[in-house]
Amino acid sequence: MGSERIKGWGMVLCLLLLSACGDIGGSGQCGGTSETGSCLRIESIVPEFDGKETPNVDSQQDICNLSEVSATTTAQFEIFKDHAAKLTVSNRPMPGVLVTDMTDITLEQYAITYKVNRCPPGASCPPNLTPLKVAPGQTVVIPANGTVTFTLPFFPIAAVQDYKNQGGSHVDYPSYSATYTLIGTDSFKNPVSVVGSAEFTIGNFDRCSGTGT
Repeated sequence: MGSERIKGWGMVLCLLLLSACGDIGGSGQCGGTSETGSCLRIESIVPEFDGKETPNVDSQQDICNLSEVSATTTAQFEIFKDHAAKLTVSNRPMPGVLVTDMTDITLEQYAITYKVNRCPPGASCPPNLTPLKVAPGQTVVIPANGTVTFTLPFFPIAAVQDYKNQGGSHVDYPSYSATYTLIGTDSFKNPVSVVGSAEFTIGNFDRCSGTGT
């Protein structure tokens, strides 16, 4: 089990990239067009599993009572399902823009890409994990001068299987980043997008104890 090998973790720090509203990066800090007037920013990305905050992605399901399994004792498998994340996104006025001139932002689709941060010596760390692309469906409205927290997939079972199929290590615990691109429009249908990343560690973590680490 791997939870003993990675002790403690602080608040997940996200590499936050500023918004791009139509004219991507065109006006400095937040990019965007004068019509939008919004600085859309991902304030935080907090990975979680089974309702508990954790940056650790379990790559392998274990039998919790392996030593007790017999002809009369049923195997009890640890919880093994999609990893999610809570995203907090703000919609603030760009410099020189009045709050009364801003509009709501409606996020309509998103994509996630994965990149290796650290690969331990001798470990297998697949560099080309399949991106997660989601067509329009779930929508989130970020009100003018407001902040909203919502949940999206982070590293689903399909991504875990992709990692395994590409020979990813279970006992070396490489570090990856998940980078979100959120796409939507303002009230005038001007295109808006924002990007942000969060780091996670993947390996055979112990979830039989119910700690979620």
